[in-house]
This record gives sequence, C-alpha cells and structure tokens, in this order.
Amino acid sequence: FVNYTKNLPVKIKKLQDSWNDIRQYPYWNEEKLKEFHREVHTLCGSSGTYGYKDLSQSARELEVYLRILIEKNSRDLKQDQKEEIECLLKKLDEKSTSHDLVEPNFLVDKNINKKEKKLIYLLDEDIDFVNETKIFFEQTDYHLKSFCHLQEFQQAIKEKKPEVIIMDIKYSDEERPKDIPLIFTSKNNDLLTHLKAVRSGCYAFVHKPNEINNLVKIVDQVAKPPTEGSYRVLIIDDSASLAEYYAFILNQAGMITATLSYPLQLLEKIEEFQPDLLLMDVYMPECTGVELATVLRQKPLYTSLPIVFLSSEEDRLKQLSALSVGGDDFLTKPVLPQHLVAAVRSRAKRADILSSYITQDSLTGLLNHTNILEHLSLELTSAQRKGVPLAFVMIDIDNFKSINDSYGHLMGDYVLKKLAQFLRTQFRNTDMVGRYGGEEFAVILPGIDTKTCIKLCDNIRKKFSEMRFTSDNAEFFVTFSAGVASYPQMRDVKQLVVAADQALYKSKRAGRNQVQS
Repeated sequence: FVNYTKNLPVKIKKLQDSWNDIRQYPYWNEEKLKEFHREVHTLCGSSGTYGYKDLSQSARELEVYLRILIEKNSRDLKQDQKEEIECLLKKLDEKSTSHDLVEPNFLVDKNINKKEKKLIYLLDEDIDFVNETKIFFEQTDYHLKSFCHLQEFQQAIKEKKPEVIIMDIKYSDEERPKDIPLIFTSKNNDLLTHLKAVRSGCYAFVHKPNEINNLVKIVDQVAKPPTEGSYRVLIIDDSASLAEYYAFILNQAGMITATLSYPLQLLEKIEEFQPDLLLMDVYMPECTGVELATVLRQKPLYTSLPIVFLSSEEDRLKQLSALSVGGDDFLTKPVLPQHLVAAVRSRAKRADILSSYITQDSLTGLLNHTNILEHLSLELTSAQRKGVPLAFVMIDIDNFKSINDSYGHLMGDYVLKKLAQFLRTQFRNTDMVGRYGGEEFAVILPGIDTKTCIKLCDNIRKKFSEMRFTSDNAEFFVTFSAGVASYPQMRDVKQLVVAADQALYKSKRAGRNQVQS
C-alpha cells in the first residue's frame, strides 16, 4: 500500500510523458496510442483497488475517451481531441491526492486446520448400509458415529453437535438443527424423492447403495473449510504491485499464490506452479488475457483450468467476448476483497468438485488410470527441470482371483477399498496414488530415489500383510507385490511404466509379497 502511494506520482508522470510523445505528431501513432490506452486502463484498475476512488473514476473517463478514438481509427490528431485529453490528464493529477483505503485484514480465519477428527452422525436403520459406510470412513479425517434409532440420534445432537449429518430421507420431517449441513440417503432415486430432499434443505443426496462411494467426497466438500483446500492461484497482471496486492488478499484467505508480470512466460509458470485457477488481467503488453485464454483452451491439458478475468473493462459485450473464448468469470476493477475471495474460491471449489468426479476411480476414490499417467508425465517434467529424482511404483494384490473365488466379489471389492485407504495414509501428501486397473495400483513419489522408495514400500508391504480380513467368521490375510522404477535411470513415461511393470513381474516370479526394482 505504501509503495503504491509512493510510486503514484511516477505513474502519473509516465502517462504525461507518453501523451507528450504522442501529441508532437500531427496524426495519431496507432501503436503509441494503444500503449497509452493500456497504461491508463491499468491505472484505472489499480488506483481503485488501492482506494483512490476519484482517481480511478477520472482514469476511466480518459480510458473510455481513448478507446473511442482507437475504434474510430481516425488518422488526424485534432486540436479539440488534444485539449480533451490534456484536460482529463490534469484531472488525473488533481485526483491523485484523494485517498480512502480500507485494508482487507478481516479476511483471515485464524482457527483453521485443526487436526482433530471431525464428528459425523449417521442415522439409518439399514445395518448393511451403515457397516459399508463405516468402511469408507475408516482412516479418514472423520469420526463416524452411527445411530439406528431416532431417539438416540436426537439425544446425541443435544450433547454434541457434529460437523455433518447423514440420514435416510424417511427422517426428513423430524426436528433437527438447521445450522448443520445435511446429506440425505435413499434407495429411491426418482425426481420426487430428490425434490423432497431439496425442499428439506439438504446439501447433497446419495442414492444407496449405488452412490455410497461418493459419501466421503461429499462430506469433504461440506465439512472442510475452503482454506483447507489451499487453492493454488496464479495471478497474471503486468502491474507487479497490483498482482502482489491480489496475492496478499488471497493469501489472507488461506490460498497459495504466485504472480506473473510477463504473460509470455505463462506456460512455463503453469507447469512449475500447477495452479488450480488463473486470475488474469485482460489488457497487457505483448499479448492480451483473451489471447492467452485462447491458447490455453487449445491445449487439452488446460481445457478445464478455471480462468477468472480481472479488468477495469466495463463494456459488457467485451466482457462476454472474453468469456466466450474460455473464461469462467469476469470481475471488474476495482473489486472488493471479499468479492474477489468469494469469486476465486467458488470457481476453484467447483472445478475441484468436477475434477474429482472425472479423475477418480469410482470404487476406490483414487486417481484413475488415465489421470495417474497424466500426473506421472507432469511430475517427470518437473523432476527433469529441477534435476531431482522421481520414483514410480506398480503394486499388485497377490492371488486376488482366489480371494474373489473363496470369499466372493463383494469381499474382493472390500479388499481393494481397504488397500486404497491404507496406501493413502502411508504415503506423503505430495505423493500420488492411483488405481491402475483391476487389482493393480500405481504410486508417484516426487523427489525419491530407487533405494529410498524400495525401503519405504517394503515397510508399507509388511504393515499391510499384517492386516486381518474377516468373511463369514473366517479370517484371512492379503499381501501385495511391488515393482519400482525411477528417474533419471528411466528417461520418459513409457520407460518408467515398462520398467516398473517388469520389476513387479520380477517380484511375482520370486515368490510374491516383496518389492523389486
């Protein structure tokens, strides 16, 4: 804030110098005029953001006047045009001392990321559904407490309120706290049942048993505050001070940010930072935000990356034009801090929810085959750029067919879910776990070499082999084999996958229940 105020006279003088350069000619220099317009446009947005409301309004008047001149495409520089521009520039200089700034220090939630397990209540008489739901909530950040009787549930509510309530829709008319997010379940999946759920004020509806796999995901959406998601936002604005200001606001709201003032470096920056959302100015030198959005939408990897435009452009047709090439929202500068946070958070959260349904395996909730390979490609590129190792692991459950044959396919699915949950808890947050197909899993470990990876995976293998499974009062144990490959020994994705698969096959031939490279 202090730096902006300190540098404001320099910005005003730069505008005056740009105009002096233009007015010496008897005709319009189109290139210089467009650059002058862009400078005024930037001042319009940044000054309003930093609290110079009168200055922002004056800059907007000049920006609109210049835009009309550009669109007319007139060659002659007329005297009345000179006088109007000079009058507006003088007004800018006068208004630069009028200041009314409110700093956005109210945005931070100081009570986030508490690690105690969150309490979830489940009210349902269907014992099979309750038991199946408990399986999904094991080894998560939640403590699931189930009730088969309404009276027990109501008493528990009086004693301690949960983060989320999951209940059968048959209880929709019963009294309950209105401030606790509610998820209804039902064996009926018709429109009338859905309408009943919506009218009863539920956050989500789960068709049981078909959609039970989505329950943890839905509870995550409800129970985790937005800052726990730590959305990664890349801010692209040729005004470095303005980009830093937006970064400050979003950081205060718990998001992770990076800024970029040179738009031609965008692709490299996206690859390096891996953002969840782009916050982008429209008018920038070298290329516009609209052009950048068009480039990104032509790349399959970035077709779903949310783009929020941020500009002082008020022309609705131009805003719609920007959105038509792939923008998700258009915010007009100056934007209030709380509006900026809300817009970014809602777009990032929505994209996160949609992505989870597209990228995750429906049975285990892990990354699916396609997306684990996409992540491997991205992480390999990152490892090559940083000069660090990368490990890739293929895991296969031993004798899985005999588990299905002996205990049934439902138990086989249960084993797959348990291993998926177990792997999630054993690897780092930066590691990526996916279901490669059937009873095969894949894990990406950035920054880990072969020797370290083998030791880690072997410890995980031993722990899993000690886990007891029960079916019809019969106990049994399950083991897995694993194969490890790594960069820089393997130079591309195909080599990594083939090498890990060969190492897995070596583990199988050597007697199973082991890790090889």
